[in-house]
Amino acid sequence: MSHILVSIIIPTYNREHLIGNTLLSLLNQTYKNWECIIVDDGSTDATEKTIETFIEKDYRFNFYKREKLPKGASHCRNIGLSKSKGNFVIFLDSDDQLLDFCLEQRIRYSTEFPENDFYVFPMLVEKEQNTLVQKIIPYRENYLNDFLNYKIFWGIMCTFWKRDFLIDLEGFNINYQRLNDPEIHIRALLLSTNYKVFNSSTPDSKYVMAEAKDYPLFAKKYLDTLTYFIPDIISLLVKFNKIQTKHYLRSYLIVWLKHFLKFATISDTKSVLKLFLINRVITQNELYLLKLYLILNSHNNKVSNKFKDLIIKKISPNAS
Repeated sequence: MSHILVSIIIPTYNREHLIGNTLLSLLNQTYKNWECIIVDDGSTDATEKTIETFIEKDYRFNFYKREKLPKGASHCRNIGLSKSKGNFVIFLDSDDQLLDFCLEQRIRYSTEFPENDFYVFPMLVEKEQNTLVQKIIPYRENYLNDFLNYKIFWGIMCTFWKRDFLIDLEGFNINYQRLNDPEIHIRALLLSTNYKVFNSSTPDSKYVMAEAKDYPLFAKKYLDTLTYFIPDIISLLVKFNKIQTKHYLRSYLIVWLKHFLKFATISDTKSVLKLFLINRVITQNELYLLKLYLILNSHNNKVSNKFKDLIIKKISPNAS
Protein backbone atom coordinates (compact mmCIF):
# COMPACT_ATOMS: atom_id res chain seq x y z
CA MET A 1 0.00 0.00 0.00
CA SER A 2 2.87 2.39 0.74
CA HIS A 3 3.87 2.41 -2.94
CA ILE A 4 0.76 4.47 -3.84
CA LEU A 5 1.69 8.12 -4.44
CA VAL A 6 -0.80 10.86 -3.53
CA SER A 7 -0.54 14.30 -5.16
CA ILE A 8 -1.83 17.18 -3.04
CA ILE A 9 -2.44 20.31 -5.14
CA ILE A 10 -2.78 23.73 -3.48
CA PRO A 11 -3.52 27.02 -5.29
CA THR A 12 -2.58 30.06 -3.23
CA TYR A 13 -2.80 33.83 -3.30
CA ASN A 14 -1.60 36.16 -0.51
CA ARG A 15 -1.88 33.51 2.23
CA GLU A 16 1.40 33.99 4.12
CA HIS A 17 -0.57 34.02 7.39
CA LEU A 18 -2.50 30.80 6.67
CA ILE A 19 -0.69 28.44 4.33
CA GLY A 20 1.90 27.41 6.93
CA ASN A 21 -0.77 25.53 8.93
CA THR A 22 -1.97 23.81 5.75
CA LEU A 23 1.53 22.62 4.84
CA LEU A 24 2.26 21.58 8.42
CA SER A 25 -0.79 19.31 8.31
CA LEU A 26 0.87 17.44 5.43
CA LEU A 27 4.11 16.98 7.33
CA ASN A 28 2.08 15.43 10.15
CA GLN A 29 0.57 12.71 7.94
CA THR A 30 1.05 9.14 9.12
CA TYR A 31 1.14 8.07 5.44
CA LYS A 32 4.39 9.35 3.95
CA ASN A 33 4.23 8.71 0.20
CA TRP A 34 2.91 12.04 -1.03
CA GLU A 35 3.93 15.06 -3.05
CA CYS A 36 2.61 18.57 -2.56
CA ILE A 37 2.34 20.91 -5.55
CA ILE A 38 1.74 24.55 -4.65
CA VAL A 39 0.81 26.95 -7.45
CA ASP A 40 0.93 30.66 -6.72
CA ASP A 41 -1.61 32.94 -8.39
CA GLY A 42 0.49 36.11 -8.26
CA SER A 43 0.90 36.77 -4.54
CA THR A 44 2.23 40.16 -3.49
CA ASP A 45 2.89 39.29 0.16
CA ALA A 46 5.42 36.89 1.71
CA THR A 47 3.56 33.71 0.68
CA GLU A 48 6.52 32.50 -1.39
CA LYS A 49 8.96 32.96 1.51
CA THR A 50 6.69 30.96 3.80
CA ILE A 51 6.54 28.14 1.25
CA GLU A 52 10.33 28.22 0.76
CA THR A 53 10.86 27.38 4.44
CA PHE A 54 8.93 24.14 3.89
CA ILE A 55 10.70 23.32 0.63
CA GLU A 56 14.05 23.64 2.44
CA LYS A 57 12.91 21.09 5.02
CA ASP A 58 11.22 18.53 2.74
CA TYR A 59 11.75 17.59 -0.92
CA ARG A 60 8.08 16.55 -1.24
CA PHE A 61 7.02 20.19 -1.52
CA ASN A 62 7.10 21.70 -5.03
CA PHE A 63 6.41 25.33 -5.93
CA TYR A 64 5.25 26.82 -9.24
CA LYS A 65 3.89 30.15 -10.39
CA ARG A 66 1.01 30.71 -12.77
CA GLU A 67 2.66 32.37 -15.76
CA LYS A 68 -0.34 32.81 -18.08
CA LEU A 69 -3.85 34.20 -17.75
CA PRO A 70 -6.53 33.73 -16.61
CA LYS A 71 -5.97 34.31 -12.95
CA GLY A 72 -7.77 32.06 -10.50
CA ALA A 73 -7.70 28.92 -8.39
CA SER A 74 -9.05 26.72 -11.20
CA HIS A 75 -6.18 27.57 -13.54
CA CYS A 76 -3.68 27.00 -10.74
CA ARG A 77 -5.23 23.62 -9.93
CA ASN A 78 -4.94 22.55 -13.56
CA ILE A 79 -1.29 23.60 -13.60
CA GLY A 80 -0.77 21.49 -10.49
CA LEU A 81 -2.55 18.55 -12.07
CA SER A 82 -0.29 18.74 -15.14
CA LYS A 83 2.78 18.60 -12.83
CA SER A 84 1.47 15.79 -10.65
CA LYS A 85 2.71 12.19 -10.70
CA GLY A 86 0.43 10.57 -8.14
CA ASN A 87 -2.04 7.74 -8.50
CA PHE A 88 -4.53 9.84 -6.54
CA VAL A 89 -5.12 13.58 -6.20
CA ILE A 90 -6.43 15.80 -3.42
CA PHE A 91 -7.13 19.50 -3.98
CA LEU A 92 -6.67 21.73 -0.94
CA ASP A 93 -7.33 25.42 -0.57
CA SER A 94 -4.49 27.22 1.16
CA ASP A 95 -6.37 27.53 4.46
CA ASP A 96 -7.65 23.94 4.61
CA GLN A 97 -5.98 21.17 6.60
CA LEU A 98 -5.78 17.39 6.52
CA LEU A 99 -5.97 15.55 9.83
CA ASP A 100 -2.90 13.41 10.46
CA PHE A 101 -4.58 10.10 9.52
CA CYS A 102 -6.26 11.46 6.37
CA LEU A 103 -4.03 9.97 3.67
CA GLU A 104 -3.71 6.66 5.48
CA GLN A 105 -7.49 6.34 5.79
CA ARG A 106 -8.14 7.31 2.18
CA ILE A 107 -5.55 4.91 0.78
CA ARG A 108 -6.92 2.07 2.90
CA TYR A 109 -10.55 2.63 1.87
CA SER A 110 -9.78 3.22 -1.81
CA THR A 111 -7.78 -0.01 -1.87
CA GLU A 112 -10.84 -1.85 -0.56
CA PHE A 113 -12.95 -0.42 -3.41
CA PRO A 114 -10.51 -0.19 -6.34
CA GLU A 115 -13.19 -0.01 -9.05
CA ASN A 116 -14.27 3.54 -8.19
CA ASP A 117 -13.22 6.74 -9.98
CA PHE A 118 -13.37 8.95 -6.90
CA TYR A 119 -14.14 8.75 -3.20
CA VAL A 120 -15.68 11.27 -0.80
CA PHE A 121 -14.92 11.61 2.92
CA PRO A 122 -16.58 13.80 5.61
CA MET A 123 -14.88 16.95 6.87
CA LEU A 124 -14.88 19.17 9.92
CA VAL A 125 -15.77 22.86 9.66
CA GLU A 126 -14.00 25.40 11.85
CA LYS A 127 -16.59 28.14 12.27
CA GLU A 128 -14.69 29.99 14.97
CA GLN A 129 -11.30 29.49 16.51
CA ASN A 130 -11.21 25.95 17.99
CA THR A 131 -14.94 25.42 17.29
CA LEU A 132 -15.31 22.36 15.05
CA VAL A 133 -18.53 20.97 13.60
CA GLN A 134 -18.83 17.88 11.42
CA LYS A 135 -20.29 18.47 7.98
CA ILE A 136 -22.87 15.71 7.58
CA ILE A 137 -23.14 14.04 4.18
CA PRO A 138 -26.63 12.49 3.92
CA TYR A 139 -27.12 9.16 2.18
CA ARG A 140 -28.22 9.39 -1.45
CA GLU A 141 -28.35 6.94 -4.35
CA ASN A 142 -27.03 9.73 -6.56
CA TYR A 143 -25.77 13.14 -5.49
CA LEU A 144 -26.16 14.82 -8.89
CA ASN A 145 -29.50 16.44 -8.11
CA ASP A 146 -28.08 17.84 -4.87
CA PHE A 147 -25.23 19.62 -6.65
CA LEU A 148 -27.64 20.92 -9.31
CA ASN A 149 -29.80 22.14 -6.42
CA TYR A 150 -26.89 23.99 -4.74
CA LYS A 151 -26.80 21.47 -1.91
CA ILE A 152 -23.04 21.18 -1.54
CA PHE A 153 -22.49 18.52 1.11
CA TRP A 154 -18.70 18.32 0.83
CA GLY A 155 -15.78 20.62 0.13
CA ILE A 156 -13.08 20.27 -2.50
CA MET A 157 -10.67 18.63 -0.04
CA CYS A 158 -13.18 15.84 0.70
CA THR A 159 -12.84 14.23 -2.74
CA PHE A 160 -10.10 11.68 -3.33
CA TRP A 161 -9.68 11.51 -7.10
CA LYS A 162 -8.05 8.91 -9.27
CA ARG A 163 -5.68 11.00 -11.36
CA ASP A 164 -6.61 9.20 -14.59
CA PHE A 165 -10.27 10.08 -14.05
CA LEU A 166 -9.38 13.75 -13.50
CA ILE A 167 -7.46 13.74 -16.79
CA ASP A 168 -10.56 12.31 -18.51
CA LEU A 169 -12.58 15.14 -16.89
CA GLU A 170 -10.00 17.64 -18.25
CA GLY A 171 -9.63 19.17 -14.81
CA PHE A 172 -11.30 22.43 -13.83
CA ASN A 173 -12.93 25.02 -16.07
CA ILE A 174 -10.49 27.94 -15.91
CA ASN A 175 -13.15 30.50 -16.94
CA TYR A 176 -14.92 30.12 -13.59
CA GLN A 177 -14.13 32.61 -10.83
CA ARG A 178 -16.64 30.96 -8.50
CA LEU A 179 -18.63 27.68 -8.37
CA ASN A 180 -15.51 25.65 -9.22
CA ASP A 181 -16.39 22.88 -6.78
CA PRO A 182 -20.00 22.24 -7.84
CA GLU A 183 -19.09 22.48 -11.53
CA ILE A 184 -16.38 19.81 -11.47
CA HIS A 185 -18.47 17.54 -9.25
CA ILE A 186 -21.50 17.86 -11.54
CA ARG A 187 -19.31 16.81 -14.48
CA ALA A 188 -17.86 13.96 -12.44
CA LEU A 189 -21.31 12.73 -11.36
CA LEU A 190 -22.56 12.87 -14.95
CA LEU A 191 -19.53 11.05 -16.34
CA SER A 192 -19.32 8.31 -13.72
CA THR A 193 -21.57 6.33 -11.42
CA ASN A 194 -18.50 4.54 -10.02
CA TYR A 195 -17.84 6.56 -6.89
CA LYS A 196 -18.22 5.96 -3.18
CA VAL A 197 -19.19 8.32 -0.38
CA PHE A 198 -17.99 7.25 3.06
CA ASN A 199 -20.80 8.96 4.96
CA SER A 200 -20.12 7.33 8.32
CA SER A 201 -16.32 7.35 8.32
CA THR A 202 -14.36 9.61 10.66
CA PRO A 203 -13.91 13.15 9.25
CA ASP A 204 -10.33 13.45 8.02
CA SER A 205 -10.00 17.08 6.89
CA LYS A 206 -10.78 20.53 8.21
CA TYR A 207 -12.36 23.39 6.30
CA VAL A 208 -11.68 26.81 7.78
CA MET A 209 -14.48 29.32 7.26
CA ALA A 210 -13.39 32.06 4.88
CA GLU A 211 -12.32 35.46 6.08
CA ALA A 212 -14.54 38.49 5.54
CA LYS A 213 -15.22 39.05 1.85
CA ASP A 214 -15.47 42.08 -0.38
CA TYR A 215 -19.11 41.23 -1.04
CA PRO A 216 -19.73 43.60 -3.98
CA LEU A 217 -16.72 42.01 -5.72
CA PHE A 218 -17.88 38.56 -4.63
CA ALA A 219 -21.31 39.25 -6.17
CA LYS A 220 -19.69 40.37 -9.43
CA LYS A 221 -17.63 37.20 -9.63
CA TYR A 222 -20.70 35.08 -8.93
CA LEU A 223 -22.57 36.82 -11.76
CA ASP A 224 -19.66 36.47 -14.18
CA THR A 225 -19.44 32.76 -13.37
CA LEU A 226 -23.19 32.19 -13.74
CA THR A 227 -23.01 33.42 -17.34
CA TYR A 228 -20.78 30.40 -18.09
CA PHE A 229 -22.12 27.97 -15.53
CA ILE A 230 -25.84 27.91 -16.42
CA PRO A 231 -25.49 27.31 -20.19
CA ASP A 232 -22.54 24.93 -19.63
CA ILE A 233 -24.47 22.77 -17.18
CA ILE A 234 -27.57 22.75 -19.37
CA SER A 235 -25.45 21.59 -22.32
CA LEU A 236 -24.10 18.77 -20.17
CA LEU A 237 -27.59 17.78 -19.05
CA VAL A 238 -28.67 17.59 -22.70
CA LYS A 239 -25.60 15.52 -23.57
CA PHE A 240 -26.25 13.01 -20.78
CA ASN A 241 -30.06 12.93 -21.26
CA LYS A 242 -30.69 14.63 -17.92
CA ILE A 243 -32.41 17.80 -19.15
CA GLN A 244 -35.47 17.01 -16.99
CA THR A 245 -33.35 18.00 -13.97
CA LYS A 246 -32.71 21.51 -15.31
CA HIS A 247 -35.22 23.11 -12.92
CA TYR A 248 -32.89 22.36 -9.98
CA LEU A 249 -30.61 25.14 -11.24
CA ARG A 250 -33.14 27.67 -9.96
CA SER A 251 -31.40 27.30 -6.61
CA TYR A 252 -28.44 29.25 -8.01
CA LEU A 253 -30.85 32.09 -8.74
CA ILE A 254 -32.25 31.89 -5.22
CA VAL A 255 -28.69 32.13 -3.88
CA TRP A 256 -28.33 35.38 -5.84
CA LEU A 257 -31.56 36.79 -4.43
CA LYS A 258 -30.80 35.85 -0.85
CA HIS A 259 -27.08 36.58 -0.63
CA PHE A 260 -25.92 38.84 -3.45
CA LEU A 261 -28.87 41.03 -4.44
CA LYS A 262 -28.17 43.70 -1.81
CA PHE A 263 -24.56 44.05 -3.01
CA ALA A 264 -25.39 44.21 -6.73
CA THR A 265 -26.62 46.85 -9.15
CA ILE A 266 -30.10 46.75 -10.67
CA SER A 267 -28.45 46.11 -14.03
CA ASP A 268 -26.62 43.07 -12.69
CA THR A 269 -29.80 41.60 -11.24
CA LYS A 270 -31.63 42.12 -14.51
CA SER A 271 -28.80 40.27 -16.24
CA VAL A 272 -29.19 37.36 -13.81
CA LEU A 273 -32.95 37.13 -14.39
CA LYS A 274 -32.47 37.29 -18.16
CA LEU A 275 -29.84 34.54 -17.99
CA PHE A 276 -32.24 32.14 -16.26
CA LEU A 277 -35.10 33.09 -18.58
CA ILE A 278 -33.29 32.67 -21.91
CA ASN A 279 -31.94 29.31 -20.74
CA ARG A 280 -35.51 28.31 -19.84
CA VAL A 281 -34.74 27.58 -16.23
CA ILE A 282 -37.59 29.93 -15.26
CA THR A 283 -40.76 30.80 -17.17
CA GLN A 284 -42.07 34.20 -18.21
CA ASN A 285 -44.71 34.03 -15.46
CA GLU A 286 -42.02 33.28 -12.90
CA LEU A 287 -40.06 36.26 -14.19
CA TYR A 288 -43.03 38.49 -13.37
CA LEU A 289 -43.06 37.08 -9.85
CA LEU A 290 -39.35 37.76 -9.51
CA LYS A 291 -39.81 41.36 -10.65
CA LEU A 292 -42.39 41.70 -7.90
CA TYR A 293 -39.79 40.28 -5.53
CA LEU A 294 -37.41 43.08 -6.55
CA ILE A 295 -40.06 45.69 -5.85
CA LEU A 296 -40.81 44.17 -2.46
CA ASN A 297 -37.11 44.05 -1.69
CA SER A 298 -37.03 47.85 -1.36
CA HIS A 299 -39.29 47.47 1.70
CA ASN A 300 -38.37 45.83 4.96
CA ASN A 301 -41.51 44.94 6.84
CA LYS A 302 -43.43 41.83 7.79
CA VAL A 303 -45.85 42.01 4.87
CA SER A 304 -43.21 42.47 2.14
CA ASN A 305 -40.94 39.85 3.68
CA LYS A 306 -43.80 37.36 3.85
CA PHE A 307 -44.59 37.87 0.16
CA LYS A 308 -40.91 37.57 -0.71
CA ASP A 309 -40.78 34.23 1.11
CA LEU A 310 -43.83 33.04 -0.80
CA ILE A 311 -42.21 33.96 -4.12
CA ILE A 312 -39.03 32.09 -3.23
CA LYS A 313 -41.11 29.08 -2.24
CA LYS A 314 -43.02 29.30 -5.52
CA ILE A 315 -39.91 29.25 -7.71
CA SER A 316 -38.02 26.76 -5.57
CA PRO A 317 -36.99 23.68 -7.59
CA ASN A 318 -38.28 21.49 -4.78
CA ALA A 319 -41.79 22.86 -5.40
CA SER A 320 -41.79 21.69 -9.04
